[in-house]
Amino acid sequence: MKDEAVTREDRVASLKGMGCSRKRVEDARFTQGKGNYVDDIKLDGMLFGDFVRSPYAHAKITNIDTSAAMEVPGVLAVLTAADLAPLGLHWMPTLAGDKQMVLADGKVLFQGQEVAFVVAEDRYAAADGIEAVEVEYEELPVIVDPFAALQSDVVLRPDTVGEDGSPSDGAHGPRKHHNHIFTWECGDKDPTEQVIANAEVVAEESMYYHRTHPCPLETCGCVASMDKVNGKLTLWGTFQAPHAIRTVVSLISGIEEHNIRVISPDIGGGFGNKVGAYPGYVCSVVASIVTGKPVKWIEDRMDNLMTTAFARDYWMKGRISATKDGKITGLHCHVTADHGGFDACADPTKFPAGFMNICTGSYDIPTAFLEVDGVYTNKAPGGVSYRCSFRVTEAVYFIERMIEVLAIELDMDASELRKINFIKKEQFPYKAALGWEYDSGDYHTAWDKAMKAVDYDGLRAEQKQRIEDFKAGKTRKLLGIGLTHFTEIVGAGPVKNCDILGLGMFDSCEIR
Repeated sequence: MKDEAVTREDRVASLKGMGCSRKRVEDARFTQGKGNYVDDIKLDGMLFGDFVRSPYAHAKITNIDTSAAMEVPGVLAVLTAADLAPLGLHWMPTLAGDKQMVLADGKVLFQGQEVAFVVAEDRYAAADGIEAVEVEYEELPVIVDPFAALQSDVVLRPDTVGEDGSPSDGAHGPRKHHNHIFTWECGDKDPTEQVIANAEVVAEESMYYHRTHPCPLETCGCVASMDKVNGKLTLWGTFQAPHAIRTVVSLISGIEEHNIRVISPDIGGGFGNKVGAYPGYVCSVVASIVTGKPVKWIEDRMDNLMTTAFARDYWMKGRISATKDGKITGLHCHVTADHGGFDACADPTKFPAGFMNICTGSYDIPTAFLEVDGVYTNKAPGGVSYRCSFRVTEAVYFIERMIEVLAIELDMDASELRKINFIKKEQFPYKAALGWEYDSGDYHTAWDKAMKAVDYDGLRAEQKQRIEDFKAGKTRKLLGIGLTHFTEIVGAGPVKNCDILGLGMFDSCEIR
């Protein structure tokens, strides 16, 4: 019998084996228009909800008059924080361990914040009802700079100060300032400072990773249906983390989790934008409980772009030390994270499974220290883990920029500097200075293949020639060469590193 070696190409062709691509099973259904999204769900007697939103970024609410809205044909109810407060529903827990307003409670903290929830027989009546709600505001100073927020006497959130006016403790310990959310540290501070102070070469850099909106094709929405007969709640929604949503809804409503069924139908993109719990989910549940009918809430694109959680908005300052030969000896990183009005998402700045343990990148750095400060401002809530940012994106941007700055300081080729400092194949499994364990890798081989594939030496020669031609006035075109090495954490990490409202992570299960 003839033995034939089975190559990867053979496995791919037959769609068998580990590491082989699999054909997508959903494409035919989607391309034929047979997808089933939240807004496709239609239930008997279903009502529609929509929000009155604040036109101001920071203002005191002096009065809300809903009487005219209740006269609009088709409008059945208008909910405000005053209606939710007696039931303890006006504030809700967040995935980040903070709390946020369901509806603006006495003041608004960002433009577009939810002030009132109008429930009507159809969307048109809900839209008319929104226009009829009269809200009186008293404008307050607006702060959109996190550094200014940490210096300002303006208290953005009243729950961040004690009776004596001093900063109260936050969900993650003492606050440095009343607009300060948390401080997270990782690594060895004193040894890192000592290494950098005694280093032969030190490079410093400050950088800003700008605020980004994930902007999925489908906006957020849900349908809540409370069955008063059996006491069970069914919630359809654009949920990337349905178990987290179930926990939040249970915590705020008092309905036990085993009586809540959460369904995520087809979702038109998420990119981290649909992980968090939004006021629309809670208000729809409350409205369904009050009316006894299913309630649908679908945000429009303007609402989505204005208020649905943003990503990043990080000010990062780094120091990196090395020998004259280019061997990195220490790394220090400080991040000021602008999380807007609420620390609403399971963001990559706080959890060891996210930014904190991976900012040493693919490099053998013996000593490192990271410090992150979260700050409130008058922006929409931020910190969402956009695409793979929960695992690595911001960290890669930071460390790769620091490598480039160090290469300039050393007058060394940036590719060669990386090769000097990559974790070696024989070092795996490798325990990084910030605690994360790398199981395997061969960074040098991968890097050499990439450099050969793009003809790196040829590109550098062309770059040098273009500079000479530019100086001689022969051309106005220069050539930039960007290098980066991307090491990604797969998954959000174990429970011990990533506590989100007590939810188990990928190393846990629950039997019901």
